[in-house]
Amino acid sequence: MSGYIGTQPVPQATQTRDSFTATSGQTSFATSGYTPNYLDVYLNGVKLASADYTASNGSDVVLASGAATGDILEVVAYTTFTTADIPAGTPSIDDNGNATALTIDSSENVMLGTTTSTLYNVSSGTGFSYRNGVALDIARQNTSSAEPLLNLNLTGVDGSHILFYKDGTTVGSIGTNGSDLYIGSTDSLHGGVTFAQRAMLPNLNGVTPNDGGTDLGGSSNRWRDAYLSGGVYLGGTGSANKLEDYEEGSWTPTLPNGGTVSSINNSNYTKIGNLVTINLYTTFTPTNNASVFEIGGLPFAVSNNNYGGGSISYSPNLDIRLWSAPLFTSSGGSHLYFYTIDGVNTSISNNAMSGNATTFILQGTYYTDS
Repeated sequence: MSGYIGTQPVPQATQTRDSFTATSGQTSFATSGYTPNYLDVYLNGVKLASADYTASNGSDVVLASGAATGDILEVVAYTTFTTADIPAGTPSIDDNGNATALTIDSSENVMLGTTTSTLYNVSSGTGFSYRNGVALDIARQNTSSAEPLLNLNLTGVDGSHILFYKDGTTVGSIGTNGSDLYIGSTDSLHGGVTFAQRAMLPNLNGVTPNDGGTDLGGSSNRWRDAYLSGGVYLGGTGSANKLEDYEEGSWTPTLPNGGTVSSINNSNYTKIGNLVTINLYTTFTPTNNASVFEIGGLPFAVSNNNYGGGSISYSPNLDIRLWSAPLFTSSGGSHLYFYTIDGVNTSISNNAMSGNATTFILQGTYYTDS
């Protein structure tokens, strides 16, 4: 009987074969070498059970019963598997590391460069971890702020670097459009943001520019404070729509032509663009010899050739019949000059205050170049 019964167990490249023709009663056969327990013994093509021979010294195979004259004994010894040379460009795994490079634990977590599967919660460490069915983790002990943790390089035409899916449907992406980075939704109703040169621009579908169709915040989802070094265009893009300044504060009134400010209940202002609105509630005593009554200390100088206007809403020491609707102006200065509107444009003097402590409530607006 010759040949093999069953399938040859391993490729020929991993075997060493010795064949002998037995003499009458021969029991011992000197092979070319083997690793104990890693060999098969065949007599006339039939594989012998381990009880039918002894193979323990790495060289000899000894039969339990002597062979007959002309019997054929074959010994198949299995050698260590060695990978063959693989041509360049052929996919392969070549581990030349000097430490453990790849670890797969009992939970099927796969780790590269580490044996820790939970890299997301370590204070130090380096490696890549796929937590089976849970997440991908990447960690690095940082030694250079110039080296990022993840590099994504898209060559050729513009497109998405990362796509986001929900239940198998694309919902958004991060990518490049020329030299601009964008974050966008695939739904045009949601839109996104393009980071252009020194600008953040609204977009649709990540790359399509959107003009006038995207809000910043919402009625129930508001931003808090906005810090701007430039202006804001409201309702249009022309220079007339640009609001460059808004300011609120207080100011301290003075009496340039003499007198004492005894108390200030309220003295505030609001500046929107170049228009200043002032309010004043104070008590003072003017010197009773000045021909013109003035209040100084305006928060901003009045614009040249622009006059403001306002009204005294309360001043008990003034003759209401005469001063019921005064105007004030300070062309190019920071003082208020008071006049009547009785048809003769008469200035109000300190004498009109009767030299007494006067409660004074004033409201008015004027333009400034500041």
